[in-house]
Amino acid sequence: MLSSTSNDFQHLAIRREQHVFWIGLAVKNSTHNLLTPEVLAELQQAYKVAQALGARALILYSTRPHVFCSGLDLSLLETNLDSTVLTNLLKSGQQFCEQLKSSAIVSLAMIEGECAGAGLSLALACHYCIGTLYQSTSFSFPEVSQGLHPIWGGMSRALQRMGVRAALDFLTQSMVLNTEEALQKQLIDAAATPEQIHLLSLRYIAGQPTKTNQPFSVSLLEALPMRVLINNQQQRKLAKTQDIEHYPAGARLINLWQQHGSALANLQAAEIGTFKQLVDTPTTQNLLRLARLKTRLKAFAPLNADIYSNVHIIGAGQVGSELAAWCGLLGLNVSIQESNPETLNCALDKIRTIFSAYVYKDSAKLKAATERIHVDHEGSGIALADIVIEATADKLVHKQELLARLEENARPDALLATTSSILPLERLAAVLLKPNRLIGLHFLYPITQHELVEIVHLGDKTTDRVIAQACAFVKQLNKLPLPIHTTPGLLVNRILLTYIMQGIRLHQQNVPTTVIDKAGQDFGMPLGPLEWADVLGLDYCRQLGETLAKTSPLLVPDLLVDMVKAGKLGRKKGTGFYRYRHGRRLKPERAQWTGNTAALQDKLVNQMSEEAALCLEQGIIEDPELLDAAIVFGAGFPAFRGGPLQYTRSSRK
Repeated sequence: MLSSTSNDFQHLAIRREQHVFWIGLAVKNSTHNLLTPEVLAELQQAYKVAQALGARALILYSTRPHVFCSGLDLSLLETNLDSTVLTNLLKSGQQFCEQLKSSAIVSLAMIEGECAGAGLSLALACHYCIGTLYQSTSFSFPEVSQGLHPIWGGMSRALQRMGVRAALDFLTQSMVLNTEEALQKQLIDAAATPEQIHLLSLRYIAGQPTKTNQPFSVSLLEALPMRVLINNQQQRKLAKTQDIEHYPAGARLINLWQQHGSALANLQAAEIGTFKQLVDTPTTQNLLRLARLKTRLKAFAPLNADIYSNVHIIGAGQVGSELAAWCGLLGLNVSIQESNPETLNCALDKIRTIFSAYVYKDSAKLKAATERIHVDHEGSGIALADIVIEATADKLVHKQELLARLEENARPDALLATTSSILPLERLAAVLLKPNRLIGLHFLYPITQHELVEIVHLGDKTTDRVIAQACAFVKQLNKLPLPIHTTPGLLVNRILLTYIMQGIRLHQQNVPTTVIDKAGQDFGMPLGPLEWADVLGLDYCRQLGETLAKTSPLLVPDLLVDMVKAGKLGRKKGTGFYRYRHGRRLKPERAQWTGNTAALQDKLVNQMSEEAALCLEQGIIEDPELLDAAIVFGAGFPAFRGGPLQYTRSSRK
């Protein structure tokens, strides 16, 4: 019977071994095993086959080693999906997950790679859930960041497994857990190495170990008075990190739990209604589009790419030090080469500060991260590195000489990279015997807070292999790679700089700094233009502005030139548009202004949209959707507005 039905499956690989029925997710034309109505129908059909064959156990896995299932195909939700069709999809998923959980057939999800959204709901519906101790394996419910909440019982099962407080944090903050973290938080039942997980899975379904019950104190939190109390606490906590007005999904999720508790039957009956309400909002449609675009950006890195182990960084300034810290946090061995002792000491202090901020609660991780950072005065790490990154000051001759030496001393297969966003890549590469070996890696500052990294290349002169190598490195750093053609100022900085320069011009017209910055922040930008100028450094803004002015109509405001000449360089020097002490902005004086705030906001934002359209016209990037994604993930353009081009389109409606 199995052989006669196996050919009927387009998206699954099924087989039977004795009394165990294996269902492998192998979704056609989807590297991320995205779930669609067709895939769900095949899962239901495969389950019926397992029943008919008298299977005693069922193991759900992925035929793709780097991804289990990334969730629903979001393109289904972006379109004007018929309400009845959407309801049927949501109900069918609920029914199948409930069928798995209540069946006499013991089910187990064997997870390697990304397990997210509806994919995680599906995994948690199995009697057991086991993850591999593998770098690419992760568990998450990203729905809140997409303007939604989990479906198919995922919310209820996470609450029951993890406990109320831990689960609400996990769900509302769209946390991504590795296998060890998921096991520690009791989201999954067991973990094993990729070599051992097959055997462990068979032992689990044979032995059917009893699950650990949640402490009695956890059940007390389900009482209505406690749900009301916890809801209020969680809402206040959420409001500190999220703009609830523009991103309401997290607050709606907590309210849903307060009203119905974590009981599966109660939550499932209500979740379809709130899910459908959310999916129809402009905010969610913009967030869904960006989530799909984020998947496209990740796809620039091949799934089977080599893992980087050793990084050599030359230059320990702002970018070099923060990049070294980030690499060390993520498990790479980092050698830092810096000739200036004062700069080096500042860099090591910065690295320690970043480590303390991220792993201060785990002394073992802090110790391990610290041990991965090595000072290399002689540059001996160059010959060992998988990637060599120069992050020195933007002086053309100096960089050319340095890159020529690096080409001689680095491994032939090592990637050579520069972090410069000002000097043309073609001029830097001109001194190399193999110029196509050099790639630009433009990390937006501060590196820890920005997802996007621009991969700058020389067009047809740069091989696809080198671009793929660079994208793989960026993805390993949990960042989003965006390949772009080399151009003055690159893409994100160019558009962000128009926002900053417009803010400076408005200040020249006697609009107070705080008024200008509040207008930008009220629109949804993470920083106002003047505060952002202080963070980047006014000298850098001037240098970048003068670079762009050579090939574009952008003008550097006289005020910026005068401030740089006066040594007012921003936060790093303690004074710029604001004053700073120990890196923290001092409270500015209250300003009075009676102008039109809406018009002020339009001047700031429209400038960015116009520059984005110009970049598209000039071919710096060819895809308008990826341009929107770049400015959202790179410059902090508010995601709920969809990006500068999308915002312009929606404003005209």
